[in-house]
Amino acid sequence: MEYRKLTIEDINEIAEIYINYYNNIENGCWTKEKACKRIAQLITINDSMCPGMYKEELLIGFILGYYKQFDDLLGYILDEIIIDAQHQNKGYGTLLIKALEDIVKSSGASLIELASVNDEAHIHFYKKSGFYIADNFIQMGKFLK
Repeated sequence: MEYRKLTIEDINEIAEIYINYYNNIENGCWTKEKACKRIAQLITINDSMCPGMYKEELLIGFILGYYKQFDDLLGYILDEIIIDAQHQNKGYGTLLIKALEDIVKSSGASLIELASVNDEAHIHFYKKSGFYIADNFIQMGKFLK
């Protein structure tokens, strides 16, 4: 397995996996235009770190996220992790999380944060990788009319 930092030049390859995953597995309705915009926002954000996982030169998964400075530590915000549908349930997601941990730890980060879908599969995956459900934060939102 090889890991490389993704750049804006990789956007079409990332978008293909992104759209396939969300539209076919998560029942989304992503268009190429919207997916490319979302990916570009995350890849070009200040202090982004977006590792891609390659198997025999083929992108099979990636993480989109960025470093975030707090008063007492440097954290990493994991915004998206996607493994191509045909490569799921083979341990690649776990390997990618471990690679991310090594990357961000070597950069001085001491925390990885993420917001997850609240279902059994997602919670199982993240707990298996050592994440815990934070009880001092809640996700909040508001739809605008």
